[in-house]
Amino acid sequence: MTNKNQVWIVDDDVSIRWVLERALVDAGYIVRQFGNADEATEMLGYERPHVVITDIRMPGRTGLEFLDLLALRFPEIPVVLMTAYTSLDQAVAAYRGGAFEYLAKPFDLDEAIALVRRALIKRTDWQVALRISVDEHLASNGSDLLQRFGGEFEKVLLQATLAFTGGRKQEAARRIGWSRNTLARKLKEHKIE
Repeated sequence: MTNKNQVWIVDDDVSIRWVLERALVDAGYIVRQFGNADEATEMLGYERPHVVITDIRMPGRTGLEFLDLLALRFPEIPVVLMTAYTSLDQAVAAYRGGAFEYLAKPFDLDEAIALVRRALIKRTDWQVALRISVDEHLASNGSDLLQRFGGEFEKVLLQATLAFTGGRKQEAARRIGWSRNTLARKLKEHKIE
């Protein structure tokens, strides 16, 4: 992986953030630290990480709530949830919420770095798979590209526009070129809130 891959660490424990940052920087990643999910959420208006590592239990918004937000707005970003309080219920909630992996504290730094590498491969696989599907469809003289992939593209377009406008639906509708009613209907169709 190149050093262009950015990893966000979201944890209220400064020592965990520091240790993880040192290990990931040594492995060639760009790292940004946040002491809580609200700080990271605010930064999403300006930057996008390639991978997020977040603690589950934090003051304010929990890691599971942050995972839900990321899964809704940026499903392509893999999220690794970590906690010192392992429970089957939390692990199940993490995976159901779309977590890439669950990391129990204390953890081995080599294991954490390996998880980031796998998460980056998964992210790339998603993009590559979409590109291959489109290329195959075009190679087979498919002329109904938007009909075939339109729903997926439309969902990505909606999520990206909402993220760009900070969730302001009227502004999103204007930027896409739709009426507010059309936007509301499309959000409901794609189950995007």
